[in-house]
Parts: sequence; structure tokens; C-alpha cells
Amino acid sequence: TSPPYPLTHFDESGDTAMAHVTLPERLLCLVALSLVTVRAQDWPACQEQNTVIRNAGRALFTNLQGFGATVGCFQDDCQNTDKFVASSIESCTKVCQSLPECEFWVWGQEEGEQKCWFRLGDDGREAGEGWIAGSRTCFPPGQQAIVMGNNECWIDGFNYDTCCDPKFGPSGNAQCWDGVFNYDRCCFPKDEL
Repeated sequence: TSPPYPLTHFDESGDTAMAHVTLPERLLCLVALSLVTVRAQDWPACQEQNTVIRNAGRALFTNLQGFGATVGCFQDDCQNTDKFVASSIESCTKVCQSLPECEFWVWGQEEGEQKCWFRLGDDGREAGEGWIAGSRTCFPPGQQAIVMGNNECWIDGFNYDTCCDPKFGPSGNAQCWDGVFNYDRCCFPKDEL
């Protein structure tokens, strides 16, 4: 086995700590970091121009309302949909990156509006003039996954699932709300998709 080599890192409080990591582990970390860098450099080349991924039984139906989807959803229900009207292709990449089940996103036009679609797989892939598709790893450099709802509300153990899940009804979980926090402030993100 390789001798351990010290590696300085910061814990959650910002204090330094020593961790003993073997040389093979350090090399694996370097390889992983280089792959992330390569992925970021691929944008926008990773986009598949003139490609659409149709439903083919692999549509990802989920609650997109918490990410800010309000229009253009399947049967006007943004709490159970695979699509929504979006302002940019980056909206597709952000939401797909934030959904663990999402494997592919699609950007295209339906009924005169630009929309994002989300897929569990690429069954149904076909040529489509003006459409753009990408895998979950195809996103702009530096982009981060987003949290459902307004991140400023999620303190003291509260989160989107405990406060805004559709099972609590149209006003969410009443136990979450007070004079500062309410459904409209917390269950929708501050930034538009």
C-alpha cells in the first residue's frame, strides 16, 4: 500500500483539519476534478442541436412548481409535469441538474412558447428542426443545482417537502407559516426560471 500523504481541508466551520489520504486516493480526486473541468468546457458544444427526445414512456413527471414553473405544464398542473415554459435554455439545465432522476433535458417550442422537457432516458430520440437536447451533465460552467422554493425560508429544519408538498393542499403545511414565512414567499423561488 502507498504511504499516507497529509491533505489539508476545511471543515464546515472553516477550520483546517488534517486528513490522511493515500496516493491512489489523491490521484482519483485529481482525475475526478479534471473530469468536472472537461465537462464545464464542453458547454455549449455538449448541446445536441436539432434533436428532440420524445416521451416514449420516459417522461419525468414531477413537481416543477417549486423550481418556479407556473405555466406551460402538462394539463396546466405544474406539480405533476414533465415540461414548463422557460425564459432560457439554462432553465432546462438548472432544473435537470437539480432533479436526481433527470437524465436528459430538451429545449424547444410548443404552441408558440419556448419550453423545457425532462426525461428519464433517451428513448424516443429523433431529429427535430430547432430543438436542442442535452444530458444532465451538459450545463454552463459554474452552474449549481437549485433548491425548491425560496432558500431563505429553509431554516430550523424546515424545507420544501415539510412545508410545500402538494399533499398539504393549496396553502401548504399551516404549521410552517407565521407572520414572516408564508406559502407564497417560501414555496416559490425568488428568481425566475
